[in-house]
Amino acid sequence: MSKSKLVILFFLSTTYCFSQVEVVPIYRQDQSSSGKTNARTAALTPMALPFWDDFTVNIKNHSPNDTLWEADSRSVRVNNGTGLNPPSIYVATFDGYDATGKPYNTTDLLAKGYADVMTSRSLKLGDVAEANRDSVTMKFFYQLAGNGEKPEQGDILSLLFKNHKGQWIEVWSITNDGTLSTDQFIKSIKKINIRSKETSESKFFHNGFQFQFKSFGRLSGPYDVWNIDYVYVSNGKPKFNPANFDFPDRTVQSPLTSLLKDYQAMPVKHYFSNVTNNTVQPKVMVTNLREKQPGENVTYAQSIKISSAEHGITSSNTDLSNTVVPLPYDESRTVDTNIDNIASLVSAYSNDKKVQLKLSFLLKSGDMNDITNPLSTGDYDPVVYRGINFKSNDTVSTTHILSDYYAYDDGEAEHGINLTGKGTQLAYEFNMKNTTYDSIVAIDIYFPKYGFDTTQFVQIFIAHTLPANDTDYAFKQLFVVKGTTNNQFVRLPIPGSGAVKNKFYVGWQINSEAMIPIGLDRNSNSGDKIYVKVPGAETWTKNTEIYGSIMIRPVFGSPPKIISGVEPLARSKPYPNPTNGTFYLPEQAANIQLFDLSGQSVDYTETPFLDKKQISILSPTTGLLLVRYFNQQWVTEKIVVRP
Repeated sequence: MSKSKLVILFFLSTTYCFSQVEVVPIYRQDQSSSGKTNARTAALTPMALPFWDDFTVNIKNHSPNDTLWEADSRSVRVNNGTGLNPPSIYVATFDGYDATGKPYNTTDLLAKGYADVMTSRSLKLGDVAEANRDSVTMKFFYQLAGNGEKPEQGDILSLLFKNHKGQWIEVWSITNDGTLSTDQFIKSIKKINIRSKETSESKFFHNGFQFQFKSFGRLSGPYDVWNIDYVYVSNGKPKFNPANFDFPDRTVQSPLTSLLKDYQAMPVKHYFSNVTNNTVQPKVMVTNLREKQPGENVTYAQSIKISSAEHGITSSNTDLSNTVVPLPYDESRTVDTNIDNIASLVSAYSNDKKVQLKLSFLLKSGDMNDITNPLSTGDYDPVVYRGINFKSNDTVSTTHILSDYYAYDDGEAEHGINLTGKGTQLAYEFNMKNTTYDSIVAIDIYFPKYGFDTTQFVQIFIAHTLPANDTDYAFKQLFVVKGTTNNQFVRLPIPGSGAVKNKFYVGWQINSEAMIPIGLDRNSNSGDKIYVKVPGAETWTKNTEIYGSIMIRPVFGSPPKIISGVEPLARSKPYPNPTNGTFYLPEQAANIQLFDLSGQSVDYTETPFLDKKQISILSPTTGLLLVRYFNQQWVTEKIVVRP
């Protein structure tokens, strides 16, 4: 993909902008690694009504449940980061990626057409008694964009039914007409009566009936996003307390917030410097989808599991049935978890290298209490909702790592954050949770692969204060950008380490017009820690617009030991030098950078060769080049090219 095409693409599609910083869509990971290619391949047999899915099953594969949806639905991504304020925690997201995580169209960035589809398995509508067919309805929630890229005018989400002739008939559609909210889910026009959509030529009450959601929009990636949640087709049988969108379901609506103060992960020794101050009460949003009730009181239970290689597992289960949470219909409530015993639980792990903290939350709502049981106070009708388990969305958990790094992010990028304008800098504030100096030995960064087809560089820096000039940087070094997929971080070693205390900043500066985004997690928010400085500006500007956490993590450890009187390791020089375009570096050489005397990067390929690394300049021209690489320390050598 050429740079000129990328510029056109983002001029048209970027939704957010803060000065010379922009939030951009990124290419989705290749789904083959998530298990999608191993999903069911045999045909699904028709199932009896009712049909219900809130996408809380099969979430590890990020694809719709393959016992409810056909194989062509794998392009739709199940996640908890793109939907805003969903009726239940996970949603199905439609965009311009196929099932492998690649754009449908890779040659025309502005091409439009039908993209993602999600097709139900066959339903036995033919078995519905004639007297009940007028009561068979379909309901679902949908949302324009959410945290995704906003569809343009003319982009469409549609619903189709398969008739008795095997033809797909559109029965509903919605387009972005400028009136739809991006932060609220909308109920699908109360309910869709399936019989009312029939004609003399198109019958839907047959045992091969299916329905299908389909999106129309950009085909070149993460654009024109629609979210779907809570899809239901009734069986037409009499219903207790009938009402539109009325379900005997109290549900978790959001992920748990962090157990760690300010962070999703932190160095283990920093955490244990003050467990009480470094731990906060996680919160979770819950809601009630049962209408026609004066209000529903719910309680909850939770568990905390702590584990490490040195000490194994410690668990604590707490039943908080005495903690009553009023939960009126269609309203959200924030529930605080209880972590009063956390200090005593973790005390044995204080000297371990890596500790995992897992908190699980269970909403206790009586969702499946049978209304036909005279002793029950529940509202679950087993005739109407037979086979549906409304408890599947009552549990949520969060896991935090205590190791050697700080992280604001949860490890998964929904977008990227990109700097525009040569010389623009972004500083990311970190506040240490201990009170003594410690050494940064590396920086972990997620650079999503982004179509740049030449070697690109960024300058990574560490500073004790927001730098006013070049002398204020504790560390500033040029690194080669190595794009990855699947939220894989690249570790950039800091030679000599950087000692910091209390507050410090990690950031980067771009020195070209190339687009080099860094992953942005939209499930957490540390936007108030972001500062930007553009060339010529005297001060840094604090972010007030971008929501999310940048996937950049300072790693702490012991700096390399320097032993007085010991001869340093001999350094292997690049050879042959002069060269005709191919030369060799030590096998241990990392973060290799090749540039001319003007500072422009020079394209090359890198190939393992015996106990060396072979460097081949792609278009060698006579002149002097500089090669820079890390091998226990940073090394810069001159290379003479004589083609």
